[in-house]
Amino acid sequence: MKLALIFLNGYYDFRNLDFYQQEIETGMKKGATIICADGGINIFDELNKMNDIHFIPDILIGDLDSVNDTRIKAKQIIDEWVGQTDKDWTDGQLAVKYAVDTDNCRHIVLYGGLPRPAEYETDHFLGNLKLMRFGHYLVNDKHVDYKVEMRDPLQTIHYVLSGLRLVRKNSGLQRVSLVAEEANVVVQSSQNLRWDLTSLHIHPDLTNALRNEFVDGAEWAELQLTENSAPVYVIHNWHD
Repeated sequence: MKLALIFLNGYYDFRNLDFYQQEIETGMKKGATIICADGGINIFDELNKMNDIHFIPDILIGDLDSVNDTRIKAKQIIDEWVGQTDKDWTDGQLAVKYAVDTDNCRHIVLYGGLPRPAEYETDHFLGNLKLMRFGHYLVNDKHVDYKVEMRDPLQTIHYVLSGLRLVRKNSGLQRVSLVAEEANVVVQSSQNLRWDLTSLHIHPDLTNALRNEFVDGAEWAELQLTENSAPVYVIHNWHD
């Protein structure tokens, strides 16, 4: 699957700039398209202040009202609304649409999706979660593979269509939470989780699948949805 890295205008943990550097370098080696949604390009400014780093994203898209430094460059700047009018779409939607429709990407990794703590951006975070589902909507073919994640230094959120294997990130506690948006999410099986999820129906109005954990000593945990299950968000957190 062709890969796109999309940098949103949200929270970036400047204590872990090396994480973003490594993600970009790995993505470049894989031939990923690197897209910044408006102010998401500001993380490149921070990274480029470090020694021997000069990252330039492939695409900068949006109305550019959140770009801190007008001197920041991208290989291509798309500052029109790509056929949309009156800001009906967010910059994040434009970035995902570009990745899926224009660049034919089927593996999308989002960064900067979390809310900035001092700015009470809960609406942005919930909207960014919807971006994961939005990409699947654009693909609009259940027979086509689609994979999307929202990555941060100490957490990854997956939008899972069928199954997922999570790998231990450090020696500490590995938390795993499942959140449903639709009523027919059913887990077929799970492995290496402290509370077995096999045959669990995850209802969108209940919280019975939050704060699970890897079993002690497990290097991975795995879950599989039933064939006709709706997708589910899986949050893997290893913050100590």
